[in-house]
Amino acid sequence: MKIGIFCDSFYPENKAIAIRLYHFAEELAKVSDVTVHTSTRATVHKSLPYRVKYNVLPAPSNESSNLVRLIAELMLGMEMFIRILFCRYDAIVITSPPFFAALFGTLASRLGGIPYVFDVRDEYPEVFFTAGVVKEKSLFGKILLRAERMVYQHALMVLTVTEGICQRIDAKSGRQGRATLVRNGFDRELFVPAAQKESRFTVVFHGNLGKFQDPELIIHVARRVYERDQNICFKVIGFGNNDEAIRANQQPNVEFVGQVPYHDIPKVIASAHLGISFRSDDIISYNSFPVKLYEYIGIGIPVIVTPVSEAGHFFETFGIGFQFGNAQVEEISSQIVELAQDNVKYEGISNRIADIRERFSRQGISREFASQFLEALKTAKRNG
Repeated sequence: MKIGIFCDSFYPENKAIAIRLYHFAEELAKVSDVTVHTSTRATVHKSLPYRVKYNVLPAPSNESSNLVRLIAELMLGMEMFIRILFCRYDAIVITSPPFFAALFGTLASRLGGIPYVFDVRDEYPEVFFTAGVVKEKSLFGKILLRAERMVYQHALMVLTVTEGICQRIDAKSGRQGRATLVRNGFDRELFVPAAQKESRFTVVFHGNLGKFQDPELIIHVARRVYERDQNICFKVIGFGNNDEAIRANQQPNVEFVGQVPYHDIPKVIASAHLGISFRSDDIISYNSFPVKLYEYIGIGIPVIVTPVSEAGHFFETFGIGFQFGNAQVEEISSQIVELAQDNVKYEGISNRIADIRERFSRQGISREFASQFLEALKTAKRNG
């Protein structure tokens, strides 16, 4: 069986989608002939158990203007359209974002009669509406919603990363159970608890500092924590088009590390004591579950999440983290100081993380996806 995976980013990039698809490809390659089409170029691909073909066009950049990014997505989408039509597969996996490129891919799949799996990480076009790029009630907004609905309706499977997005996809497609929850998880071979921690209690953020992050909140919280306990420090790892506040920061207890290669991240963050994910207060963040949160579970540290969201409820349900509103600077600061000073409470949370850690590894999650995918494909073929 020949399976194609079409994406803008892939291993060894440290983007969430690159890591997610790497594990999908690893599992699918155990039982099928897999080819990955990506804009990521790396010689390491030569040693992987599947083929990697490079797109001619680069991946759209989040740091570009909306117009430049749109043009880049449309061009990549046209390349994807041609590749899918002329590279015959028994089934393909298409990921969104990039949303417009993915639309071209699904159109080619339908024209070629190729079953496709549509992997939704961020809920487009909802992201456009929330960011104010497109008005939902406009003609263009209505066209995008119609296109989104058709993509869901004709997919072999629709995957997504949170329960909230699953429910919204079901509602948009008009079919209960249309979406399948396939969490991101962490790489259990990379993200492991560290034997040695930083000498000072360290709070760590890592990941993309994009438009739906709240880096200013990190600064506000760090300032309030410093007033109460100068032995607590903050470490920020990552970059993006919303990192100005961190780069300009003068707070003495905040260190901006910048971008770190994916394979080096586990070691850096494992030495910390507490992970944070401060996102903007909007519908996209309510339904999000950032990859970094699973990776904090992998290295065995508690988490603080904003805003109150699906991810926050998850951590509170398991008793391994806390959630707050974005305006609750005092409450967040107090919680950090308490964790730093109360060893009994901290150890109790750490023990609970150790008990559930294995349930959220990428390897196990991807294995389950591969099984569901192949079974769905067999069923579709039997039904003609």
